[in-house]
Amino acid sequence: MKSEKKKLLIVDDEIEMLDGLKKILSHRSEFELTFKNDPREAIQNMSIKKYDLIITDLKMDDVSGLDILRSAISSNPKGKTIMISGYGTVEASVEAMRIGAFDFIEKPFTSKKLFSCIDRALQESEPAIEIKPAEDEDSLPGIIYLSSAMKNVINMVRKISNGNMNVLITGESGTGKELIARSIHRLSKSSLDPFVPVNCGALPEHLFESELFGHEKGAFTGAIRRKPGLLEFANHGTFFLDEIGELSQTLQVKLLRMLEERKIRRVGGEEEINIDVRIIAASNKDLLKATKENTFREDLYYRLNTFQIEMPPLRERTEDIILLAKHFMNELCEKRDSIKRYFSPEAEEALKVYPWPGNVRELQNVIGRAYYLCSDQVIKVDDLPIPVPSQKDKINTQYFNPSYKDAKELLMEKFEIEYLSHHLKLNNGNISKTAESCGIDRRTIHRLINKYNIIYKED
Repeated sequence: MKSEKKKLLIVDDEIEMLDGLKKILSHRSEFELTFKNDPREAIQNMSIKKYDLIITDLKMDDVSGLDILRSAISSNPKGKTIMISGYGTVEASVEAMRIGAFDFIEKPFTSKKLFSCIDRALQESEPAIEIKPAEDEDSLPGIIYLSSAMKNVINMVRKISNGNMNVLITGESGTGKELIARSIHRLSKSSLDPFVPVNCGALPEHLFESELFGHEKGAFTGAIRRKPGLLEFANHGTFFLDEIGELSQTLQVKLLRMLEERKIRRVGGEEEINIDVRIIAASNKDLLKATKENTFREDLYYRLNTFQIEMPPLRERTEDIILLAKHFMNELCEKRDSIKRYFSPEAEEALKVYPWPGNVRELQNVIGRAYYLCSDQVIKVDDLPIPVPSQKDKINTQYFNPSYKDAKELLMEKFEIEYLSHHLKLNNGNISKTAESCGIDRRTIHRLINKYNIIYKED
């Protein structure tokens, strides 16, 4: 089934500019393109037809790009608008963003930059990829992803959910181990029975044993009544032991006995209680290594590890970073009933290159702080409470990782684009003056413009 084409309206009162945009955009078959040379006609058109994205010049005779922007928002609030101008100023940019423009591009610019902006705008228009109801086989409730690493995890969750084997979920802190555990339970035959989570490192041993197995009246000082344990509450459902590696040796023995006999005895009690629970354990430690160091029982490890799921760290699923960041930001905006906020291209790049030692949990915290630090609709790099790579670090990662030949081509391409764009801007798009100031002929200027699809306007 073919996806519906995205409807784009391009408005510019300069025929040459409109032709240049037409030449570039026509390469994308997934767009339904409409070009308007008359901004008044474009406004009339918007009242009849809804567009997913509008690209408009800022400075036009009689009707400005800001008028186009206001009409676009009025006719279709869910649509996006990108402003283009060769007369870009900070004031114009701020005004456009304040009114509701998605982004602002200053000429001259390359087709690569234009398409990057278009793709981000259209992505903002799409609902986040997230967990759907359990009956949807293509996703899981609450999980947001695009990466193949997470797709593999979800495929495993689906395969094991209907069984009753114990599961060990491993991975760094903050990768979403409990979320996966809940998904396994939600898709299981016991989904209507309890899901009971417990953090093995949160309570002292004497209290933890009582919480886990329960206690009888008078079993210890303060035990004024019988109390069923968490395992009893979880009966017929799922019992989730988070950070299982923190469990003491004594409790490891008692948990192993429960797994082998499927029975427990309350603290201070003599009656054995039958327990039918599925155990899902999670750890950020290397439990196999812990067994060799005699800090974790080997027999318990193999009892728990009937099936293992390894959660990938966020740095290994970079495709998901911006998707998750936008999801967390949108959640905050909805909860606070505030205007939707967007990330600048520089902020998105900073999010993608940061290593995220705290994984998804750290990302969520960073987005939360950025929401409160930001005083504008656009989240900028300065609003992100994370270290931003220096220019030297960026060069090392971007240009020194490929082969010598590829790195050299990347550097040359960057130089030619930035050098020519800078001089075109200085000379107001005049080819002859640009050639003269650069010390190269007009033919070379035209060749580079065509090579990189640089958009400019000769004034």
